[in-house]
Amino acid sequence: MSEKQAIEINCSGCNTSFRLWVPEELVTEWEKGAKISCVRCSARFRVKKGDEGFEVSPLEEEGETGGGGGGGDKPAAGGNGGGIPVLFVEEDKLARAIAESSLENIGVNLLMAKNAEEALESLKSKEVELIVTDLHLKDPDNPDAKLGGEAFLKKAIEGGTNIPAIVTTGQDLIDDIVLDNKWFGLNVKGFVQKGNPFWAEELKDKIKEALGLN
Repeated sequence: MSEKQAIEINCSGCNTSFRLWVPEELVTEWEKGAKISCVRCSARFRVKKGDEGFEVSPLEEEGETGGGGGGGDKPAAGGNGGGIPVLFVEEDKLARAIAESSLENIGVNLLMAKNAEEALESLKSKEVELIVTDLHLKDPDNPDAKLGGEAFLKKAIEGGTNIPAIVTTGQDLIDDIVLDNKWFGLNVKGFVQKGNPFWAEELKDKIKEALGLN
């Protein structure tokens, strides 16, 4: 496995500190600059690899719009404003930020949803060619997040959707999960374990495979 480089980020908007891990094979891409969001307030930053390490700057300083101090999540939109539409369903802000930054330059347009209910609404109004959903979307503290990933995929199919899907999960991917026949009926084409520090790269590979991208 390749090594990783850590980026320490301190959000000036909400004073949250968090860390992103960049696989070595992505470092060259990040020399051009990548956009990420704060895991708490969704303020936007540009991260660029320089000679002295990673440089982090708010996008507002570059004349671009961003989340700012107490802003909420940005509307469903893609990281590059174009490309193949991929619906990304994930309640964790950090996972969404990592996916957005890692998948920015592979030709997909990420449509973000924080829970299954938001995702189902997106499917009604947007063209989607691939679904990436976390397995555990339920949130007992959020009355708007009642469905898990499996139930969401079932609802999508019941609504007439026939879209291939990739499932992410924080639990160990044992054969009893991956080889269960129910996933074939839900159009699941692959699984990615988020506990793996290289999960974003694995997700990128599976998305490219599912969509036939080079």
